[in-house]
Amino acid sequence: MKILNSGQIKILDQETIAIQNISSWQLMERASEAVTNAILDKIKGQQPTFSIFCGKGNNGGDGLAIARILFRKNFEVNIFLHQAEQYSKENLENQKRLKNMGINVTVFNESTTIDIHESTIVIDALFGNGLHTPLDQKWKTIFQQITDSSPLSIFAVDLPSGFMADRAMDEDYPCLKADHVFTFEIPKTGLLFPTSQKWLNDFSIVKIELDKNIRESFDSFYYFIEKRMMKKLLKPASKFSHKGTFGHILIMGGSYGKIGATVLSSLAALKTGSGLVTAYLPKCGYNIIQNSVTEAMCITDPNEEYLSKAPDLNTYQAIAIGMGVGQHKETEKIILKCLKDNPNQHFVIDADALNILSKQKKPFQYIPKNSILTPHPKELQRLIGDWKDDFEKIEKVRAIAIKYEINILIKGAYTASILSDGNCYFNSTGNWGMATAGSGDTLSGILVSLIGQGYSSHEACLLGTYLHGLAGDLASEKIHPHSLVASDISNFISTAYFDLTK
Repeated sequence: MKILNSGQIKILDQETIAIQNISSWQLMERASEAVTNAILDKIKGQQPTFSIFCGKGNNGGDGLAIARILFRKNFEVNIFLHQAEQYSKENLENQKRLKNMGINVTVFNESTTIDIHESTIVIDALFGNGLHTPLDQKWKTIFQQITDSSPLSIFAVDLPSGFMADRAMDEDYPCLKADHVFTFEIPKTGLLFPTSQKWLNDFSIVKIELDKNIRESFDSFYYFIEKRMMKKLLKPASKFSHKGTFGHILIMGGSYGKIGATVLSSLAALKTGSGLVTAYLPKCGYNIIQNSVTEAMCITDPNEEYLSKAPDLNTYQAIAIGMGVGQHKETEKIILKCLKDNPNQHFVIDADALNILSKQKKPFQYIPKNSILTPHPKELQRLIGDWKDDFEKIEKVRAIAIKYEINILIKGAYTASILSDGNCYFNSTGNWGMATAGSGDTLSGILVSLIGQGYSSHEACLLGTYLHGLAGDLASEKIHPHSLVASDISNFISTAYFDLTK
């Protein structure tokens, strides 16, 4: 789905109201019901007290409506309404209805002492998606009081109060940190960046039936990968398929002490569906890979401990290069030679191959068009230099991807696939247990396998990151995230395929 900015979302709300012939009040009721149901599902049968903090606008209106709904469901609610000279129409209507129900509303300002107790769940509905400038520093006092009261949880409606979705946040900006954010319809861009972890632990999307056609009509280069989109990408297999149909790929990597990286990539490629997998590695890796991945073929470099000679790459549909390969001077020469001498080959470039490239004055001139680069944040920094915030980071990578017609995956939570057309797709699968040695090698194996099977580099980026994360999610249902290792991800690729096709 497309990710929209706050201005576009406001228009989407208005267009939905017109197309569906409903009032803004009815849309607010729909949204508030949906968030309430999501909250109750989250707390799973608990009966806490709710302290609901509401602002003057429609985010506050949502909070007041949520309070009404929770009260009707026999929950104890304490409502705190921020003092303002003017409130939105829907907000005022909700205040009126609460008064008619006999529910007390406490009006507060920045100098008020807030009294809430530890067995309370706080619902933050003070400021929503319309915030474009930082809050006044005086809000820090209120937010600190709420946090210091040690509530059971803090749930934010749409966004944490003070959080700006469309611009970078400074650490000093007042913002009420949320344990969980229930965001309406579309993930907001800022929620997907690593820096967001200072202001929230997690978020989920609450569907409120905004018009999909209008949503997709907006201009945006940000997308969020959904399951239904990935199901459409999957290629059907034929009854008459053979191993050649599913591609012959090369895993080129490994060095003394790092043969495991090549093993993990080879295993992942086979589990993803490659018909033939060949590993090219130094002599010291021969017995290791033949014993570890019996289905893989193996070609050894003349050198015992590192790669020293460029192999013939014409036999293969795609090549993954760099996993555990090291940075010996001879290895550096052959990595650059392989890339420069094979401009029409399909490459997945990872790990030390990226580090070798980053040493060059003009690293991107070595890279064939349509290649996929898979840097983690530190590898990316070596390649492109520093950035002041996540928005600038994406813009720098987009400019490079477009100029050199390559694809760059910024690995992490919500891995960002920045494609050669300039579009940026955030992945929706994966978990913290996947932050383990070899997880990236596994991803490279998945990506090169998909390219070898005939997927375009764009398709491989999206489907590959989704499958990788989904396999990790399914693995974490059986294996605690602390105990998850990279080979577990490969072992659940089959389960991920079943999940994706059911």
